[in-house]
Amino acid sequence: MLGQRSTYVSARRPARLTARDCQIRGGEYVAYDRADLRSALGAWKPLADSGDLEAQVIVGEIYERGMGVAPDYGQAAHWYRLAADGGSRRAQINLGHLHETGQGVTRDPAVALDWYRRAAGRDVPIELDAVPPPAMAVETTAVAARTLELEASLEQLRAELSAAKQAVAASTSHAAEAEQRAQEAERLLAAVPPPAPAAPPPPDRTAEIAALQQELATRAEDARVLARELDAARRSIVERQEALAQASQNTEAARAAAAEERRKLDEVNARLLARESELVAQRQESERLGRALADAAALAATRQAELERQPQPAPMVAMAGPEVVIVEPALTRTRDIVAVATAAVGERRVVGRVTAPAGVVSVTVNDRTVEPNEFGVFTANVPMAAGELPVLVAAVDRQGKRGEARFLLRAETAPAAPVAQAAVTGRAARPAGVQFGTYHALIIGNNDYRTLPDLASPVNDATDLARMLEKRYGFRTTLLLNADRYQILSALNAMRETLTEKDNLLIYYAGHGELDEVNQRGHWLPVDAERDSTANWIPSTAVTDILNIMRARQILLVADSCYSGALTRSSVGRLSAGMTDEERAHWLRTMATRRSRTALTSGGLAPVMDAGAGRHSVFAKALLDVLGANAEILDGQRLHREVAARVAYAAANLRFNQVPEYAPIRFAGHEAGEFFLVPGS
Repeated sequence: MLGQRSTYVSARRPARLTARDCQIRGGEYVAYDRADLRSALGAWKPLADSGDLEAQVIVGEIYERGMGVAPDYGQAAHWYRLAADGGSRRAQINLGHLHETGQGVTRDPAVALDWYRRAAGRDVPIELDAVPPPAMAVETTAVAARTLELEASLEQLRAELSAAKQAVAASTSHAAEAEQRAQEAERLLAAVPPPAPAAPPPPDRTAEIAALQQELATRAEDARVLARELDAARRSIVERQEALAQASQNTEAARAAAAEERRKLDEVNARLLARESELVAQRQESERLGRALADAAALAATRQAELERQPQPAPMVAMAGPEVVIVEPALTRTRDIVAVATAAVGERRVVGRVTAPAGVVSVTVNDRTVEPNEFGVFTANVPMAAGELPVLVAAVDRQGKRGEARFLLRAETAPAAPVAQAAVTGRAARPAGVQFGTYHALIIGNNDYRTLPDLASPVNDATDLARMLEKRYGFRTTLLLNADRYQILSALNAMRETLTEKDNLLIYYAGHGELDEVNQRGHWLPVDAERDSTANWIPSTAVTDILNIMRARQILLVADSCYSGALTRSSVGRLSAGMTDEERAHWLRTMATRRSRTALTSGGLAPVMDAGAGRHSVFAKALLDVLGANAEILDGQRLHREVAARVAYAAANLRFNQVPEYAPIRFAGHEAGEFFLVPGS
C-alpha cells in the first residue's frame, strides 16, 4: 500500500515461511502438514505445472507425505521425476529413495543408486546396501544342483554295473571251456587198454618140445612179426601214457584256473551286490530329493503367485565393502596416516567393530582369525615386545571385498613420536579451493524435568560438547540447559532467521524422547513435557520443517534420546572406502558446496542408555572421544562409523543393544551434501 489512495496487488506467489513471517508479509498461511491436501496443492500445483522445479519437488513431497489423505507414491514419483530430469538434486534423492523402497515405482536398487550418484555427482564414488536373494531361491537352487549330482552318479553306477556283468559273462565262458577240456582228457584216459600180462614159461617136457619144434619153427617167423607189433604197441602205449599225463597236468591247471575264475567271479558278485545296494540307496535318496524338489517347486509356485500380488523383490546391486573401526587402543592419527598407540610389553588387547552389508566371511588380526559378535564387535590379544609392532586388521565379506585397518603398537619404553602430538594440536590440512564456511551449534541438554523422571548425564554431555566444539573446532555455540518447549523452538527459529547459505549448523539434543507408535514419529520432550499430554512435546516433523526452510548450507542433527532413530528413516548411498588423496580432495570440494540435512542418532526406534560411561552417556562419551582424538577433516559418515563402533562395544559390555544410526533427514531439503568438522577452524 503506497500512499493513502493506491493499492498494488501482486499475483499469488507461494513460499516456504513460518506463520509469523507470512503474517508480517501479508500472506495467507497454509500449514500443509496438518491441513487438507487440497489447500497445499492449491498453493503449489499451479507453479509446478508451469515447470518450477522447487514447486514440483514440494508437490511430490505433499503426495508422498500424504498431508491430510493417504500417501500417493505414484504421483510423488511423477513429480519427482519431472524435477529430477530438470536437475533438482533434492528430487533426485527423493526419487532414488522411492526406487530403493519400492513405493510407487518398481523396487530397483540399481536405479536408486543411479539417482543418488546423479545427485552427488557421477564422479563421486558411492555404493548402496542391498538385500540378499530370497532364501527360497537359494534352497531351490541347492536342491536342483543336488539332483543333477545324483543323476550323474546314477549314470556312472549303471555304466560300472554293465561292465561288471560283461566281465562275469566272459569269466563264465572261460570256465565252461576249461571244464570241457578236462572231461575230454578223462575220456581219453579211460579208453587206453591195460597192458597184456606176461606169458608163463613153457613146461619142461622133452617129448612135447620135439613135437613142437617143427611148429615153433613154423611159427617163429610169426612170433618175430608179433614181437615187432608188440614193441610198436608198447611204444604207442608209452606215448599215450605220456600224452595222458600231460593232459592230466593240463586238466589240473585248467581246474586251478577255473577255481581262480570262480573266486574272482564271487568277488565281482559281492561287489555287484554292494553296488546294487548302494544304487538302491541312491535311488531312494534321489526319489526323496525329487519329492523335496517337487515340494520346493510347489512352494516356489505358491511364493511366485504371492510375489505376483506383491511388489517385486529388489535386484542385487554392488554392496558397500566391509569397514573396520578400531575402538581399543585409542589411536592417534599422524599426518602420514599412521595410527600409533603405546602398549606394555606382553599382550595388548585390540577391540574393534566391522560392518559389512553383504555379510562378514572372516576377520583376522595379524593373520589370526577372530569371531565378531552379533553387532560386529571383535576382541583379540596380540603379543607385544620391545619396539614397534605393526597390526593389520582385515575383514572379507561374501562378495570377496576386503576392508583393513592398520596401526602401530609402540612399547611404552619407546619415546612417543613428536609428529603425533603435532597432528593432535595442529590445523587440519584443507585441499585447495574448499570453502567450508562458518560453523554454529545449538546444544541442548535436559536433566531436570518437572513431571517426568530426571536424567543424570544430558547437562554434562551438552556442556562438554559445547566446550569441545568451541575450542577445538571453532564453533559459535548456543547452550541451552534444562530448556522448555518455548526456549527450544525459539532458539531454532533464531537460527533460521540469522543463518545464511555460508553457514553450517550442528544441533545437539540430549534428553527424554518418545515414539508415536501409530505414525512411527519421534518426539523430543522438553522439561515442561507431560506424560499424558503431547501439548508440549516437539515432534520430529516440526524440527524437520524448520530445517527445511533454513538457509544454512549444511546441518547435522545429533540426537541422544530414546527413539531418536525416527529421524533417520531415510537411506542413501554410502561413500565407498579406499579413495586416493586426489579423489578425496575432489569429493571434499564437491560435497562442501552441496546442501545437506543429516542426522546422527544414538539408537534406532528403541530406548537408549542415559549413563554407562561415568558422568556421560555411552553415546556422548564415544562422540567426545572421537572428536577429541581427531586431527583431520572429519565427515559425517566417518564420525558415525567411529562413534557406532565405540557405542556398540560399550553397550555390549553392559548387556544392552544400542547401535547409532546415520542418514539424511527425510523432507528436510537434503541435496547429497555432507557435514564436515574441521579441527582448528
